[in-house]
Amino acid sequence: MENLLKSQKSLMISSLSKNSNPEVSYAPFIMKNNKLYIYISKAANHYFNLLENNECSVMIIEDENESKSIFARQRVRFSCEAEIKQNDCNYILDEFEKLHGSQTMMVLKSLDFDIFELNIKSGRLVKGFGQAFDIEIIDEEFELNQVTGGGHK
Repeated sequence: MENLLKSQKSLMISSLSKNSNPEVSYAPFIMKNNKLYIYISKAANHYFNLLENNECSVMIIEDENESKSIFARQRVRFSCEAEIKQNDCNYILDEFEKLHGSQTMMVLKSLDFDIFELNIKSGRLVKGFGQAFDIEIIDEEFELNQVTGGGHK
């Protein structure tokens, strides 16, 4: 799973608006100390959704270039609680710059933005057809439990 997370630069985030309409889009992210940090412009719908309701889900899909079929790709989905990281986010911005490059960060920093820390509650890792693993967070570590019954929920 770490390889899946480390090979990606953005994730798909799903959040609900005040009137319960879903919003789905991609957001740049980093993972540090088993926490996901996402970079969201204040112009994005997700920004206001997460202020109203901090529950969200994120999905990370294996690099499309590495797999010919969406059904064969690994993907992981987490349910999370989002919290604005107000203080001392310079070290997080440094990590973003390492992953995304200086030019991208110059553009992102020109926007009005906030960093959200996503506290992962639980998740599911799916490998192609029929192989699914529930992910539990135990003492800041991931534990995978194979799902039985074909892996469909």
